[in-house]
Amino acid sequence: MDMNRSVFLNHLRRIPFIRDLKLVGEPPGGSRRADGILRLKTAAKNFELSLETKTGYFSRSTLSGFLARTNAERKSKARPILLFARHIGRMAGEQLIEHQINFVDLAGNIHLELGASYHWTVLGIPEPKPAREAKAVTPAHVQLLFTFAADPKSVELPVRIVGDLAGISKSSVANIRFQFVDEGLLTRAGRRFRLGDSRAIPDRLVSGYSQILRPKLAIGRFRYSESSAEKFLDRLKEGHLRYALSGAPAAELLQHYYHAAEIPVFIAGWAPDIPRQLRLLPDREGPVHVLRPFGEVVFWREEQGRMLAPPWLIYAELLNAEDPRAHEAAEEFRRVFLP
Repeated sequence: MDMNRSVFLNHLRRIPFIRDLKLVGEPPGGSRRADGILRLKTAAKNFELSLETKTGYFSRSTLSGFLARTNAERKSKARPILLFARHIGRMAGEQLIEHQINFVDLAGNIHLELGASYHWTVLGIPEPKPAREAKAVTPAHVQLLFTFAADPKSVELPVRIVGDLAGISKSSVANIRFQFVDEGLLTRAGRRFRLGDSRAIPDRLVSGYSQILRPKLAIGRFRYSESSAEKFLDRLKEGHLRYALSGAPAAELLQHYYHAAEIPVFIAGWAPDIPRQLRLLPDREGPVHVLRPFGEVVFWREEQGRMLAPPWLIYAELLNAEDPRAHEAAEEFRRVFLP
């Protein structure tokens, strides 16, 4: 679907109290995430809003991440945010309104609050049906995108090596890579590929992980018999298993910012005797989330003697958690490790 800005601007022009509007570039020193400044003229005064564009859809995880980041940046922003989005559903719209974020989507859903005098809200307009059905996003798409995001230089590697990193076949690498070019996630010059629209990639990673990839990787939840998580992690290290920590425990080792009881961990070669070896008991509410690694990219580096997943996987796992503090930690983690 076309994300031409004229569609958003035309929706805004139809609001009765908008006399005129003008889109200008972000001035020097502006936010690196801002896509410009929108000047709105009303009968009483003029307003300036900082524009952000979201090309993908809001999942629970991507919305949580967006709200956490926006709240963290609110004090430093001189202007309110106006979000241009593909489509804002009612639930997402209500949360954006609760956090005082203005928005307009392609369908005409709008929330605009200018000071105390001007308010306009329209919610519940469905998204127009696309002219042709887009190709479905599969776990292989998400695995390959995580691989490229974890190491942008891997885009240029032979398909055999990329396939091993991503855990998919050579033919899948070749086919999906061209799909990414069509979608703007990669660019191509001759036989060479490069990462494309960097703004679209984080949302695709986070939503793809929570909705498509993680359900495929989930083995189960467990509780440990040790008296502390630290003792379980020591046993995990001593068990001669290939593993990688993700989410909160990985972020804590790297940043010491956020501590949580949950332990998401990728474990290779999972077998029926491993729970006994690790003294794990099945528990639907247990803190240990065991995930199946999907490729070599999952095993990033050791930190304080523990193997960690790459930063983009850690970030996506934090946003997948239900704890709002994990979402705040995700944005702090992204600020430091994923600038």
